[in-house]
Amino acid sequence: MLFPFLHCLQLWLFFGFLSPSLFIIYLTTIFIVGNKRYSVILILDLFLMTMKVAIIGQGVIGTTSAYTILKRFPGASVILFGDRPFEKTCSVGPAGLFRLDKFENRRWAKASFDFFAEVEKTYPADETGVKLVSGHIQSDNKENLEGQERNYGDIVYNFRWLTEREIKALFPEPSKYCIHYTAYASEGRRYVPWLRKQCEDLGAKYIQKTISSINELFDGDQSFNVIVNAAGLNGGKIAGDDDSVFPVRGVGFEVEAPWHKHFNYRDFTTFTIPMTNSVLLGSVKQANRDDLEITDEDRKDIWERYLKLQPNFKNVKIIGEWSGIRPDRPSLRLEKFTKKNKRGENVLCIHNYGHGGNGFTLGYGTALDVVKFIEESEFGRNEGKSKL
Repeated sequence: MLFPFLHCLQLWLFFGFLSPSLFIIYLTTIFIVGNKRYSVILILDLFLMTMKVAIIGQGVIGTTSAYTILKRFPGASVILFGDRPFEKTCSVGPAGLFRLDKFENRRWAKASFDFFAEVEKTYPADETGVKLVSGHIQSDNKENLEGQERNYGDIVYNFRWLTEREIKALFPEPSKYCIHYTAYASEGRRYVPWLRKQCEDLGAKYIQKTISSINELFDGDQSFNVIVNAAGLNGGKIAGDDDSVFPVRGVGFEVEAPWHKHFNYRDFTTFTIPMTNSVLLGSVKQANRDDLEITDEDRKDIWERYLKLQPNFKNVKIIGEWSGIRPDRPSLRLEKFTKKNKRGENVLCIHNYGHGGNGFTLGYGTALDVVKFIEESEFGRNEGKSKL
């Protein structure tokens, strides 16, 4: 007679950046011959190698991509490569007010807004940097504000046009038109580190290393199934086929104004946005400039513009200055392709860069598409099976 018994033991092994799940199946078959029992143990080793993902970029786009991948594929091995400390990236400075410049990106913005709503309800703002804030955008150009209404007026809360009476009562040197809305701000210096902690808790590894070309990861010593190019300003160079990415220089001052609770814009370059312990005041929007030094000319220009908008800021204390380079492009690049590495293995490559000044507004939405690309690939299908 044959009595089969099946026992499964799952062992988790960690070898550097690899985190394969090793399943050892012990199959014990007992033979009874006469009055004697004989057992034969067959050991089947099934190495269900986890999906290995490399992400180029540790800013808001790279880290959000890692977060969504790990939430969908919790056993995946994910490494994020960055060429500088987070404190020197363009993700550290922004106050992250939800605002959208291009109508065609609405779908991604809506997904991010919904995510911020869940984060704000679940975690304290001083931990995540995500909080609700209301405010105004003024302009003498009505078409500019109508564009804002088309882009996100039905996504945010309480969107409306101010009346002439309200405009004159609120502002000392008012523009002709003004909109009001309530939305989420995701403060870069808190939000991205919070996301990073979520990723690290799920097993992600952060490595400071310069990646100059995507081919370094295709044919390097480490084998990856998926490579995500979220390198921001360097995204086109790393892709090797895109020279359309260009820098847009921005400058901001962190000031002490605890009584200031609303964001306040004139057009899109003169503004204040409340943060957790300070207020961000800016800015300039200078295309094709990548210099980071803040000059006296910058300071004079920004302060003179803002004091016309809100004169009671004249004597606020400046507690910090910041300059960053937004990675812009005529259109955001979010696409995939498959290429064989030198070992003849398929590698899924995903480009996710060119978010311009809307990285925080679009980051979670585009990261969901990164996950969708993986789900549709052979690696996503295999990873899904390994979880059954």
